[in-house]
Amino acid sequence: MFTRIKQIGTRGKMVSILVLLVMVPAVFFSIYEFATLSRSEELIADVYRQQLDVVLYSINQFSWDIANSWANTISDAAAHDAVNHGNVATSITRFLDEHSGIQCIFVADSLANSANLFYPGSQNTKIPAITAREVTVSLKQQTNIIDRLFRLQESGYRKIEQMSVNDRTGGTSLVLVFVAARANGTGQIIGVVIDATRFIRDVLARKMQEAAGNNFLLSVSQKNSGKVVYSTDETLQGKARQIKDLWLFPDYAIGIRLRGQTIEEVVQARFYRNLLLIGLLNIVLIAGVWVVYRTIRHEVELAQLKSDFVSNVSHEIKTPLSLIRMFAETLQMKRVRSHAKKQEYYDTIVQESERLTRLINNILDFSRMEAGRKEYRFEPVDLNEVVNGVVRNYKTHLENEGFTVVTREEDGLPLVRADCGALSEAILNIVDNSLKYSLEQKYLGITTGIDGTTAFVEIQDHGIGIDPQQQKRIFEKFYRVSSGFVHDTKGTGLGLTLVKHIVDAHKGTIALQSEVGQGSTFRLSFPIITNAGNGRQERR
Repeated sequence: MFTRIKQIGTRGKMVSILVLLVMVPAVFFSIYEFATLSRSEELIADVYRQQLDVVLYSINQFSWDIANSWANTISDAAAHDAVNHGNVATSITRFLDEHSGIQCIFVADSLANSANLFYPGSQNTKIPAITAREVTVSLKQQTNIIDRLFRLQESGYRKIEQMSVNDRTGGTSLVLVFVAARANGTGQIIGVVIDATRFIRDVLARKMQEAAGNNFLLSVSQKNSGKVVYSTDETLQGKARQIKDLWLFPDYAIGIRLRGQTIEEVVQARFYRNLLLIGLLNIVLIAGVWVVYRTIRHEVELAQLKSDFVSNVSHEIKTPLSLIRMFAETLQMKRVRSHAKKQEYYDTIVQESERLTRLINNILDFSRMEAGRKEYRFEPVDLNEVVNGVVRNYKTHLENEGFTVVTREEDGLPLVRADCGALSEAILNIVDNSLKYSLEQKYLGITTGIDGTTAFVEIQDHGIGIDPQQQKRIFEKFYRVSSGFVHDTKGTGLGLTLVKHIVDAHKGTIALQSEVGQGSTFRLSFPIITNAGNGRQERR
């Protein structure tokens, strides 16, 4: 019991140390990673959003640069209006034909004068949507814009303003209005009526395709209706993640999203991927801790078993030596008068000497096996003769212990190639176990037989049996069942280990059937010599 408590205490300390050294840092690392992971992904999302904002800004700036270049060209043409009006009209008309997205251009000296309208050559035969009257009315309704433009022009700065003009259909058209200086120094009002849809599709589309590349999807839609006017990829549909007003057209918005995945989806995928990696790392750490724990636990148990082994061997050696010395001294001092009593003492001395010899041989054999120096002399062997030899040599001891021995031999049993001494030692170790762990029903049955291509020997007892949970470990070196009567019975824990090693060396198998309180049956099976005739002749 004390040993068991000591083992539990050692394991508890070992587990505590492993937890402190590995698991606690792993837990803190995981918590830290979980805490920083969200912040990292938010930072990545912000970077993505900033990148999208840069793309939208570049497109807006491009559209405004187009408007400024148009204003420069028209201003240069309007500056020569006082010199040659006909050439100005020709220049503006040609400009309209060259630039898609412009419905018409109007020029007015002041709000009081009627405006001159210029249309593309392809529209000269059509009824215009905007007339000089609608332009004049709209200008007078938005005098604050015009006055501000004139003041800026007088200070040497030209600015483009956005305003609306009523058309013949009852709707409104977007107009870019600015004041251009003429050659005589006066200013005149110039308005560029833009077809927003055509401008977006014919002019802005190229810049949008360039900015989108293979990574983004750009689209322009009407703000009121949400109708998409243009998209860089009509086959892909999805909600834009970043939306900005189109500077040039206040009623339109330009949106952008990542092609294939949204920012949220990318960030979420990264989050779960990193989370999975952290989880796998923790699993590896836990597995490593478990392996280390199992290894250390095994070494601790082995060290404890070795300690118990030394204690048990000391006891096992001391007991027969004490008996031998006691009976020998009694005989030496001639205190025994009866011849029968003397013979009993002599038999006891011989039995204890044999017991001591077997114990020493087991230890030496185990040492050779551990060092890989154990050698076997293989020859054709009859299992019946091996069993008879063991029973004959151990008969006296079995009778003194009160055992009933029953042997059943298979007639004509085929030979096996084996080391006769090693097989005798294996059978004897199992018989010795039966003697130790049989309490009330002292029965020992030894049977030989054939099972397919193997010959076997079975050793059966009616002892205390072995718990199923411990049956797999009884062949481990130094291992002894640590409960009940088994724990109180002294032994080295090497007997069954030697049996397993001998059977394996003979390419045989060992099987166990046991129930607690019902006894145990060990079966040792060995390959039969295929040329049995030659084997028997060699044996004779």
